[in-house]
Formats: sequence, structure tokens, C-alpha cells
Amino acid sequence: MPIERRQVQEKVTKLLKELSVAQQCSLSEVNRYGYTLAFVRQNENGKLAVVQLNEGILTIDDDGEIDHQPDITLRH
Repeated sequence: MPIERRQVQEKVTKLLKELSVAQQCSLSEVNRYGYTLAFVRQNENGKLAVVQLNEGILTIDDDGEIDHQPDITLRH
């Protein structure tokens, strides 16, 4: 069963609320290149936003710093 657009929007809205202002600004920058927020992971240094474009991933830390080569593996 396909996910309804409203359900997807609710999920994205919930994820965005978890991000710091700095993360939201950095996410806005990478969105211009087609990256989208995949999920938010909590780690020992705070929340880490994981963004994805096809098979490419970036991470954005609490301070808004973008890691273009994160040491993270996604499950498929």
C-alpha cells in the first residue's frame, strides 16, 4: 500500500522539529542540490541529521556542520 502524501509530510515535519536551527539552515543548503532528510539519529554528541541523494549520504551535526564523507552505513 503506498504511503499517502499527508503521511509523508507529517513524518518530514516531525523530523524537522527535531533539528537545531543550524541543522535546518544546512539542510536548506543541501536541499538545493536534491538531498532530502532521511532520518535523525541520536548519538553521544547530540542529534545527527542524515540526508540522502540516491546512494550518496551526508550528515549534519547539531552545529550545522556538513560531513560529506560520513562514517555511516545505511541498511537497505
